[in-house]
Amino acid sequence: MTGYATPPGFDPSSAETVLEPGETGEGNWAGAPCVHRHGGETYLGVRDRVPDARGRKVTIYRRTGRAEYEPVTSITAEDLDVVSIERPALVTDPDTGRLKLYLPVDHGANQWTIQKLGDVPSPEAFDPSTAHDVLRPKAGGSDRATVKDPYVLTVGGRYYMFYSGNDTRSEQGHLATSVDGETWQRSPNNPILERGYWHDHHTRVSCVIPAPDAPVWLVFYDGSGLTDEGRTWNLRTGLAVSSDLEEFVDTTPDGPVYQASAGDARIGVDTFETCRYVDILSSEDGWEMFAEVAREDGSFELRRQRVDPETGQTVNAGDQHG
Repeated sequence: MTGYATPPGFDPSSAETVLEPGETGEGNWAGAPCVHRHGGETYLGVRDRVPDARGRKVTIYRRTGRAEYEPVTSITAEDLDVVSIERPALVTDPDTGRLKLYLPVDHGANQWTIQKLGDVPSPEAFDPSTAHDVLRPKAGGSDRATVKDPYVLTVGGRYYMFYSGNDTRSEQGHLATSVDGETWQRSPNNPILERGYWHDHHTRVSCVIPAPDAPVWLVFYDGSGLTDEGRTWNLRTGLAVSSDLEEFVDTTPDGPVYQASAGDARIGVDTFETCRYVDILSSEDGWEMFAEVAREDGSFELRRQRVDPETGQTVNAGDQHG
C-alpha cells in the first residue's frame, strides 16, 4: 500500500523560536503567523497579545537574513478603534501586484468582523484609516455570531478566504470566494469543516497548500474538544484534504498531527498542548513551517522549522537558520 499527501514531520518541541511574548504566563501570546512572499521579500505578520489588552497589535516583519526579522510596520487595535485584532492575512493581487491585508477585529462585546486595508505596494504603506469591513456575520447562518481569523490565497485570479464562523456555540471552518478581494460569496457547503471527534468543540482552518505528491490540497486546521482545558484557545493541529477547494475530508479524526507536548492525549486535554495557526512558506529549498506553540509557563511563542515535503522529514538542526 502506498500513502499520499502525508503530513510533514513538523516537531514543535524541536522547532526554533522566532518570537517570544513580552511577558511570561497565561494569556501572553506571540504568534498567529502569516508568512508571505511579496516583491522578492519574505514578510511575517504576527499578532501580539497580553491578558489585559487582548490582541493589541499586529506587526509585519521583513526577513533580513537567516532567521532574523525586522519590524516594518505595526497596526494597533487603537489605530482601528477596535477592542482587539487577531491573525493577519497577507495576499498579493495577481493582477496589480499590490499587497492586501485582512484583519479580524472585535468592535466590542465579541462583535467580530473581517476588515481589509487599502492595497499598497509594500507593507510600510498600509494605512489604518482605509480599514473597512469585507465580511460580517450572516443572520441565520452557521457564522451568525462572529467571523474571524482569515486565511487568504489566490488560485489563478480567484480569491479563497478560509475563516472561522461562530454559530453561538463555537467556531467551525468556513469558506468565501471573491474575484476582486473585496466582495465575497460564502460557500454553499459551509461549514466546510465541522465539529467532531477530538475537535468536537472548535475547528478552524489555519493553512492550505498543494500536496507535493498528489492532486489534492492539504488543509491544516486547529481543533479542540469540549472537555479540553482552555478549549477556545488550547488548540492542536489536524489535517483535511480537498481535491477542488469545495469539498473537504478530515483525514485525522483519531487525533491531531501536531501538538506542543509529547503526550499521547487525544481528548480531554488538561494541560496546554497548544500548537495552532500553522502556516507554510513553500520554496525550492522545501517548506518552512511556522506555528504558535505553548511554553511551560503557559504563554505561547512563535516557532519555525524547515521540512522536506517530499520525504516529510525535518531538516537537520544545523540548517534551521537557512
